[in-house]
Amino acid sequence: PFHRPPARDDLLGELLAGLRGALGGAPLLLADCHQGGQHTLEVAGAPLLASYPEADAWVRHEAEATVPLLLAALARGERPAGAHAGAEADLAALPPPAWDLVDLAARDRFQRQVVDVLGRPEWPFPLDERTLPAVTSRGCPYDCLHCTSNPGRAPGAPKTQRRLPAGRAAALLEALARRHGATRVWLLDELLNASAGHLDAVLGAAERLGLRLEIPNGLRADLLRDQDLPRLRARISTLSVSAESGVQRVVDEVIGKRLDLGAVERVAAGCAAAGLPLLVHYLVGLPGETPEEVNATLAHAAGLEERHGARPAVQLATPLPGSRLARLAPAAEPPADFGPRFQARADAGGAEVPAAPLARFLWAFERRVRPGGPRKLILNLTYRCNNHCAFCAVGNRPRRDGELAAQLEALARARREGAALLDLDGGEPTLHAGLFDLVARARALGYQRVAVTTNGRRCAYAPYARRLAGCGLDVVLVSLHGPDAGTHDALVGVAAAFDQTVQGIRHLVAAAPPGLELGVNATVVRGNQDRLEALAALVHGLGVRRLNLQFLTPFGRATRDQAPDPEVAAAAVRRLAARFGGALRLSLVNLPLCQLPGLEGLAAPDLGKRQRHMVFVNDEEVNLAAYLAARRVRRPGCAPCPFASCCAGFYELPEAPEPPWTGGLATC
Repeated sequence: PFHRPPARDDLLGELLAGLRGALGGAPLLLADCHQGGQHTLEVAGAPLLASYPEADAWVRHEAEATVPLLLAALARGERPAGAHAGAEADLAALPPPAWDLVDLAARDRFQRQVVDVLGRPEWPFPLDERTLPAVTSRGCPYDCLHCTSNPGRAPGAPKTQRRLPAGRAAALLEALARRHGATRVWLLDELLNASAGHLDAVLGAAERLGLRLEIPNGLRADLLRDQDLPRLRARISTLSVSAESGVQRVVDEVIGKRLDLGAVERVAAGCAAAGLPLLVHYLVGLPGETPEEVNATLAHAAGLEERHGARPAVQLATPLPGSRLARLAPAAEPPADFGPRFQARADAGGAEVPAAPLARFLWAFERRVRPGGPRKLILNLTYRCNNHCAFCAVGNRPRRDGELAAQLEALARARREGAALLDLDGGEPTLHAGLFDLVARARALGYQRVAVTTNGRRCAYAPYARRLAGCGLDVVLVSLHGPDAGTHDALVGVAAAFDQTVQGIRHLVAAAPPGLELGVNATVVRGNQDRLEALAALVHGLGVRRLNLQFLTPFGRATRDQAPDPEVAAAAVRRLAARFGGALRLSLVNLPLCQLPGLEGLAAPDLGKRQRHMVFVNDEEVNLAAYLAARRVRRPGCAPCPFASCCAGFYELPEAPEPPWTGGLATC
C-alpha cells in the first residue's frame, strides 16, 4: 500500500528491466490490482510511466474488469499503451483467487522467512502456519479526511461499499480452509462491519470451519455490538478500531468521521472484559487542530490504555494524494516515499501545530505509554538516621527500625507478585542490623537488581565499606547534597557529615567489585541550587560516574522555603550538563520538562514510577506514583505544552497534606 509513485522503486525497476531483457519486445503491463484499503495514492499516468520506461501501460486501482479487455485488444493486434482507469468489478461475478496455481508450501516458507527477518517482538496480526488473504467487500461508505478509499471516484461523489453475498463470502472462506489448507485468513476488507449482517455471515463461516481470522484494517467501534466481542475474541488476535482524535470537535468538524467517541470507550471496556486485545488508532497534526486538542487526543489514548489496556497507535496526519486532506492541506514538499511519514514526520500544510513541536508532543507521549519496566519494591528499613536533613522525606516519623521478620515477608510477597527490582532505603539503612540479611534474602528470592541508598557515613570506616560493597548489591547510591562541608553539613544538620560521606565514597570506589554500580544522589533545594556544577565536579573527581539530581519532593519536612527556584535550578542543570554530560550519567527527577529545553531525555518524571511501590517501617504500602501525582498542579501554560502528556506539572509544597501513613505523628 505504501508504494512510491511517481518515483521509481528500485526493486520494481530491477524486475521490469530483467523482464524486458528476457522477453524482448513483448508488451509489459503494470496493474495495481487494488482491492481496498485507505492508502492507495492517486498519481497521474504520464509521470509514473516515465519512471518505468520498460512498461507499456498501467491499469490503476481495480484491474479484474479492465485487464481482460486489454488482453482482448492485444489479441486483435492492438498493443496497450498509457494509463487506464480500472473499472469497478461485480464482486459476485468474479471467480475466487486461483490458489491452486501457487506452490503454497513454498509461499509458506517464504512468508516465515519474511517474518523472521523483520524480527518484530510482537505481531498484533500474526502471519503463521498457512495464512492466506481474502477480501469479502470493497470500498467504505464513510468519507474521513485522511482516507483515499474508493479510489477513482469523482470528487464529491458518494462513497459506497460492495459486498459479496453472504453465501459467496462463506464459500470463499471454506475454499481457503478446506481446499487450500488455510489455518488463518487475513480479511483485508476496508470496513468488514459496515453491515452487521455481513460481519455475522463471515464470523459464522469462520466458526463453522474452526478458522482463525485477522482484520488488520480494523472495524468501526460504533457499529460493533456487545455480542460481537466474545465472537471476535474466539477468532482474532487483536481488534483494531480508530478513534482518530480524542476530541469530539476534531472528529466531527475536522475529520468528518461521524463517530461518537463514547463508542470507543464502550468497546475498550468490552474488550477488557472479554480478554480481547485492542488497538486504537489516532491522528495528530491535522489542520485546525490546536495544541490543546493534540494533548487531549494523547490523553484520551493514554487513558484508554490505563483504564482498559487498549494499546494506542498514534500516527501523523499525512496528506495522501487522493484524500480530502491533500486537497485541503497539501504537503509543502511531497515525499518520494509516503510510508515512513506516518510515524516520522508531519506533512499536512496549514496545521496549527508545526512539524517540529509535533515531534515533541509524540516524544512525550511515547515516554508516557512506554512500558514502565519491571516492578520495583522500595523498602524503608528504618526511620533512624545519623543525619538530620532539613528536607528529609521521613524526618517527621518516629525514629525506629522496621521488624526484620515483616520485612523479609514483604520481600517474598512482592517477589511473588512480580517485583524484580529492590531498593533498600530509610532513614539510613546502614543503621539497620538486618540490612545484610535482607540483601542475602533478596538474592535468594531472585531479585534482578538490589540497590541501597545511604548517606555513606558508616562507609568512612573501610571495613564496613568493604562489607557493604561485597554483600551482593548491584547498586550503591550515596546521598551527597553539596560540593563542600559548608553546603552539605548545613543541609544535613550534622557537622563533619561531609567529610565522612566523601571518605565513604572513596572507600566504596576502592572496594567496589566488578559489576557494582556506584552513584551519587543529590536533592536540589534553594540552599544548593547554585552549587550543582561544583558538586558534579566533585563527584567526577571521586571516581563516580552516575549523578542523580532530585528536585525537592513533597514528603516529610519539605517546605516551600526550601524549594529551589525552577528557572535558576534549571539554568544550573543546563550548565552542568554542558560540562559533564559526556563524563557523568545524569538523571533528573521532579523538574518540569518545560524547564529543560534540549535536556528532556535526562528527566525521569513520576510516570516512570508506575510500577514502584513503597513499604514503610510501619508496614504501610503506598503507590508512589499515585501519591506524587496527587501533589502536582498544572499551570495555565501547561495545556498547550508539548510535554504535557508525560509531565505531571509542578509541585505545590504548601498544598501537600501530611501523608496518611504517618498517622499524624509529630516530629521526634
